[in-house]
Parts: sequence; structure tokens; C-alpha cells
Amino acid sequence: MCGRFTLYTPLDEIVERFSLGAPSWDYVPSYNVAPTQMVFAVVPEQEGRAPSPFLLRWGLTPAWQKKGAGRPLINARLETLAEKPTFRGLVNTNRCLIIADGFYEWKTENGEKHPVYITLDGGKPFAFAGLWEDCSSPSCTIVTQAASSFMEPIHHRMPVILTPETEPLWLSSLPFAELAPLLPDQEGRSFRYHRVSKLVNSPRNNQIECIMPLE
Repeated sequence: MCGRFTLYTPLDEIVERFSLGAPSWDYVPSYNVAPTQMVFAVVPEQEGRAPSPFLLRWGLTPAWQKKGAGRPLINARLETLAEKPTFRGLVNTNRCLIIADGFYEWKTENGEKHPVYITLDGGKPFAFAGLWEDCSSPSCTIVTQAASSFMEPIHHRMPVILTPETEPLWLSSLPFAELAPLLPDQEGRSFRYHRVSKLVNSPRNNQIECIMPLE
């Protein structure tokens, strides 16, 4: 699963990396993005226009769900997207990118869980595959898959992290059945991780110390 991540890359680098216009909101870097918070996403524009930055609340709430009923869905399993009623109506029409530059997972050692911080390509920004619900309070979920051999000792699931080549495909109108086989293989990608302080356990803590290697 993916329950926390970071996005502190300077805005101009994000805009350049994903070929975006400037967002309409004030960008605030975060070292501890938590569920129910607003996240930096990219959604496809209509009528052939370029994708655009968008703020979405992390934790998808289906349009048919009554307010306050059930927990927001922060993750969605890639293997069952086309089967689950909550996601099958979104998987062909409401795909999005969720921008990050690292994420956290909790590794069990000697019966105790310790947070670790995971980056890709030396900490460069990347995109999680996401689904979003376009309603009065737009929300999103991060798509997950079985862990790669690198991630498996940490957790049995991991987020689907797209490549620059597959990001446009994820935002396209290509049917999911045709897109799924084209998603990137996470094996061999340049992931790195290090253990960090338990500061990150609380979403109230949002400072650079959250990502610093634990001595």
C-alpha cells in the first residue's frame, strides 16, 4: 500500500518535468503528505487540451456514497480495478497522475514497525498512477500493485509508479484493458531507501527531519 509520501521538489522543476502550466493555487512543499490532505495531481483536459495541474483530496469518496459513510479509499489494487464497482466506472475515464518525489513504508523488524523512506532516481519527482472522482469535492486514490523484488522485504504491496513514457498513456483515453499490459515493470528501477525517524508516524510532523536518515 501507500499511506504517506512527500513532494518538496521546487515548483519550477515539477512544472518543467511534467510539461504543465503554473497551478492556480499556492504550492506548499510537504515532507509528510497524509490521507485526506490535498495533493498535487494532473488530470487530462477535455477537447484535446494539455493536461493540467489540479488539487485533489487524497482518499477517494465515490459519488454514490453517503456523506460520512465509510472511510475514504486511499489505495486501489491494480489487479481488480476493472472488477470493483467503486473503480470500474473510473478506470477508463478518470485516470490521473499524483505527483511525488518519495514515499514511506513501514518495515517490520524484530516484531516492531520502523518507517523507511523510498526514492526513485535519486529523489527526482515521479507520478503515481491514480484514479479520481469528479464531484463537489474532487478526490483521488493511488493505484497499487504487488511489490517488486526490491520492495518485497519492506512490504508486499507498492504504488504503481509510471515512467515518463507511460504517463501520457495513463492520461489518455486508451481503454484500461489495452493499457494494463503497457504499464511499466518496477523490477530493475533505481529505488533506494533508508530508515527514518518515527516523526513521520504523525501527520502533524511535516519537516525535513522526516526524511533524514536515522543515525
